Amino acid sequence: MKISRLIKLLWQGSLRVHFSQYGEDVILHKLFGSKFSEGFYIDVGAHHPFRQSNTAYLWLLGWNGVNVDASAAAIRVFERVRSGDVNLWSAVVDEDTAAKQTQITLYSNKAIDLGATCDETLARERGTVRAETVPCTSLANIINTYGEKNGGVIHFLNIDIEGFDEKAVESIHLWRYKPKVICVEIYEKNIRAVLQTAACRKLEDEGYILLERVGLTAVFQLTR
Repeated sequence: MKISRLIKLLWQGSLRVHFSQYGEDVILHKLFGSKFSEGFYIDVGAHHPFRQSNTAYLWLLGWNGVNVDASAAAIRVFERVRSGDVNLWSAVVDEDTAAKQTQITLYSNKAIDLGATCDETLARERGTVRAETVPCTSLANIINTYGEKNGGVIHFLNIDIEGFDEKAVESIHLWRYKPKVICVEIYEKNIRAVLQTAACRKLEDEGYILLERVGLTAVFQLTR
């Protein structure tokens, strides 16, 4: 990037920054606006405070919330950078799994790995070489616990838990608090296929509409 052109960009006040993998935070900017400076997020599968983060932009605006990740190394980074947030070391799994066990195996190739997963089949497909035992809980437990602590208001929920995303959403009938906007990874090739998933139907039944689909991320907004 040419320095002279960057200076002109800064001078004109036209610099735009996004951190998300597919530009999800550009959509969040449009939905919430840059003046929305006191929001509350829950980021499940948070990965890193900045790298490919759907909440970094919101945090820079002044938001706070809960960051959840199965990587202890990732949570240590969050504790340094976002010390005002709740930073929770835990895998997030479906209700049935969480009811049976408090720990699960995390498969990865490095300490902070965007492709880390607790799904054994997916781990084999990805050729992971590391396996470690980590604590686990359900998405409903996180939403109900921290939603209550924030007075029942959750502005944004991000779900990126590599293989458990859609299963976790299916517990929405157990959520006492409904986030205004939800980003969730749904592994389908096109929007028509996304609309036919059980996760999408569940969200629609609970008053959400599918607004956008960028990369693997489906963006839903609460309408009631």
